[in-house]
Amino acid sequence: MPLLSNTANYEIRKVAIIDDDKSEAEMAELEVESAGFEPFVISKGHFNRIEDLAKMILGKVQGVVCDHRLSHSGLANFPGAKLVAHLYDLKVPAILITQYADIDDGVSIRNWRDKIPVLLSRDEADASGIAQGLEHCLHELQGHIPDTRKPHRALLRIVDIGTESGEKVIDVIIPGWNPHRAVRFPAVLLPKPIRKSHMKEGARLFAKINIGAEKASELYFKDFEIAMEPDVDDDLA
Repeated sequence: MPLLSNTANYEIRKVAIIDDDKSEAEMAELEVESAGFEPFVISKGHFNRIEDLAKMILGKVQGVVCDHRLSHSGLANFPGAKLVAHLYDLKVPAILITQYADIDDGVSIRNWRDKIPVLLSRDEADASGIAQGLEHCLHELQGHIPDTRKPHRALLRIVDIGTESGEKVIDVIIPGWNPHRAVRFPAVLLPKPIRKSHMKEGARLFAKINIGAEKASELYFKDFEIAMEPDVDDDLA
């Protein structure tokens, strides 16, 4: 059944499917229909600006299911994660789908992860996953943020700096989340002054992080600050 908000009277009836792979778009269309929504498929055309694609669907749909990699067949010059984040700012419930989660999580998706409430792999994007995902997106946009998505000011320590797919990346340990597992994010998330002064192994920073996340792929980072260096006798040293 279409979703109906009890607090904002927002009903999802029509859902846009944005995917440059025609066969995948057709499969998503069937799942969207099975979930009780009317599909609106966008798998052709070319969009240079994110605003143009958003404008095409605004007012026509109440929800969106979007693939992450949109440039393979030339549908868009930007990744789906960026579009979903843009729709988040516009208060449009949108699910991001990818079959390359293990590859894209740490860099191209992490750039916008704070504005992506729901990320599904291809095999999770069935009728149930889509219906529940849109509901989760809608609830978050209405201010009902789950504990797994709430930001907390947390300490992180840089343990490695490298390059992935031509982009500078940073691996960090977040003691408040998991002191034994490194998490990767793109260096561009750091403000330029911090990149210049503290982008080095061993540096400690604070950031707003959703440390209630169960999986590393769910973590986001924003609002970075420089942390004071610990004393030599500090346990973090």
